[in-house]
Amino acid sequence: MPRKATNKEDLRTRLAELSSWQTATRNDAAVARTLYETREVDQVHSLNEAAFFDELFHYIREIGAFDLLEGLDPGNRRDPLLPFIQFVLFTIMRCVGGVQSMLATRDVLLTDEALMGLLGFNAEQVRVGNNDRGLSRQTKPVEIRGPFSFETVADNITRIGKDKLVDMFNGVIRCLAAQGMFPKRIHAILDATDDEATPKYQTDDKRPVPRVTREKRPEVRANRHAKKIKVTVYGWKVWIVWEPVSRIPLAIAIDGINESDNTHAFEVIQQARKNVEGYCTIDSVALDRGFLDGDLLWRVEGEGSIIYIPAKSNMTITTDAREIAQRAVELAGQGKKMAGCTYQERTEKVKRGAGKNAVIEERKTVVVGIRDLPCDWWMEGGSSSASNSRGFKPKLINATVVMCWDGDPADDGKELVILTTDPAVDPFVAFDAYDDRSLIENTCNREAKESWFLEHHPKRSEAGVRVHATFVLMCMALISAFRLHKQKCDELELKGEDTGIARYRRQLERMNRNKVIVFCGPHFGIFRNYEFAMLAGIKVRERTLMGESVQTVLTRYGVPIPDTS
Repeated sequence: MPRKATNKEDLRTRLAELSSWQTATRNDAAVARTLYETREVDQVHSLNEAAFFDELFHYIREIGAFDLLEGLDPGNRRDPLLPFIQFVLFTIMRCVGGVQSMLATRDVLLTDEALMGLLGFNAEQVRVGNNDRGLSRQTKPVEIRGPFSFETVADNITRIGKDKLVDMFNGVIRCLAAQGMFPKRIHAILDATDDEATPKYQTDDKRPVPRVTREKRPEVRANRHAKKIKVTVYGWKVWIVWEPVSRIPLAIAIDGINESDNTHAFEVIQQARKNVEGYCTIDSVALDRGFLDGDLLWRVEGEGSIIYIPAKSNMTITTDAREIAQRAVELAGQGKKMAGCTYQERTEKVKRGAGKNAVIEERKTVVVGIRDLPCDWWMEGGSSSASNSRGFKPKLINATVVMCWDGDPADDGKELVILTTDPAVDPFVAFDAYDDRSLIENTCNREAKESWFLEHHPKRSEAGVRVHATFVLMCMALISAFRLHKQKCDELELKGEDTGIARYRRQLERMNRNKVIVFCGPHFGIFRNYEFAMLAGIKVRERTLMGESVQTVLTRYGVPIPDTS
């Protein structure tokens, strides 16, 4: 899990874990002349300091998604001073860089000349600001102002409308699907996670912030079985369809935290299908019991997807499945089989500890598959009075009952029952499919909140929640795809094949090897390190022996050689 960035060194570390200059006014000749004549510069940076974002932005262009980012401009700003794309790219930097709050972006991003150079700002703009706005209110002058304030970013980025955000996110996923980032046959996972806020947030329609009262366990890690207490939670909810192989969200929806999980479930699955249409198919969907609604499951199944979902303990089908499974286990102990049931065991070896203290444990999982259980609520419209009629025929579905999981036997009457439309005879097929559902909890929801700071919004408003959630999940998708893309390219390069990113890296290497970027006033220049030393008045012996001099450097950059006579 990538760490948060509290300073510039943390940022570089995070980007290394996640692992073209877009310039404003480049003028090598002007900088070379200034450096030679005055022996003074404003700043000197290694040119590869912003290499990660440089390559990421190149990748976004390469897959055709950059136009989607440019299309986020709301078009309702009066006399804008800056292109809107700068706020978009800055927000991507904040999300990918793991900067916890907008306030922290000042020290980590806004005052970094190299990173701001990627957005098109020169050293002068980074040092003294892009305009004089706000100077009159400053009581303590700062050494470096940054090209704009984080408040400016928040005010502008929250102007993006709902439709533009939706189109951008779905468009990015379509671009990734076109790049072959997903399996041809997708086994998707659907979940809904809270995006908590406070009662002081401002909603779009000025109504109170959505809230819901739930029973939750206190945050006591030492006691996972602490008694639940009633709490009121404020905020919004994010529905996510997740692809566990690429670890990329296929579609999202955002609404009030008080909405039922079923509210946008079918809608977001439908959108996921559209986002990968023509490239992949969604063969199955694993859901949590919060989505246990007969009408929803009927509609999802009607679209051609196999379903895996746990039953609730108070349901008749759950009681029946547990009783049948208990009888099947007893018969299996006698070496007998039960009609309509499949008893299976699986033992896995797990290594615990390291070195001399390493221990190999064998953990057994026992499941019972049950075929053709009657279900009178899995139908169009859900439960209805029609189920009481004589001619009613209930739907027949299969179930997998988990009797023992990784060596931990289930308590009697509390066995997990997984309902499925999968025709597979092997009950471990459904077990493994549902077990994958935990991936969205750990590699998506928890990581989005703890490492990507999903709940640290740019503004205390519904618009701030909406735009931040969209950007966080989009950036998670882009980074996952970016890493997979680089991995594939590296594998192809080992086989001797040329790839686009390899050519780009070679281009950067040719352009930037042993180079520095030098800022002088409103200009900057890029020089080889020995050129910079010579222009600064330092004699480089090796280059002098090769015939290099200050005059040859000046001539190379088109600077008239001064008349020394």
